[in-house]
Amino acid sequence: MNIINFPSKLRSLYDEILQNPPYGWFPSTPELTEIMLEQVVIEARMQALEPSAGSGVLAEAMRNQGIEVDVIERDPRFQLLLFQQGFRLVGQDFLACQPIQQYDLILMNPPFSASIHQRGVDLLHIKRAYDEFLAANGQLVSVVSNSMKHTSCPRAQHFRSFLHRVQAELIELPFEIFWNSDRPVTVESHLVIIRK
Repeated sequence: MNIINFPSKLRSLYDEILQNPPYGWFPSTPELTEIMLEQVVIEARMQALEPSAGSGVLAEAMRNQGIEVDVIERDPRFQLLLFQQGFRLVGQDFLACQPIQQYDLILMNPPFSASIHQRGVDLLHIKRAYDEFLAANGQLVSVVSNSMKHTSCPRAQHFRSFLHRVQAELIELPFEIFWNSDRPVTVESHLVIIRK
């Protein structure tokens, strides 16, 4: 169940995307969005970003809190959907685009993998968001796969060191957190909360 009530002209585009969704896209549920918003302090005139925004669930939730939100998204169908919702698209490929500014708040539910052979993309998203897009004193909250805790590959090892260095907080998410999604899935995941 998508938490965005699309007007009919956008609903047909969204339904079309659901028929052939991008690999690794699993939209945030209302429950997940609420948990993420509970982790942040929202102030007037904040600048916020949702990287790899998909349909813009988190961007819409932030905008509903009175925050100005930019988005980055590589799928052209989602770009159109986000544009039609009034979001400013500031990049296409989050792992390659250059930041036009730094943000006070970043909420993200990045893909865990880009293909069957390319895993750990969520780790790259989180590290890049922190290093290049998060402003001083900014807040970053992201979903991350549970594999980052157990995998022995260099990427996961470096990521764990990074989490320790920035004193990140980890919150284990309920196993069924994505069951109420337009693309239900069972996945072990956590929230990463970082304050710069």
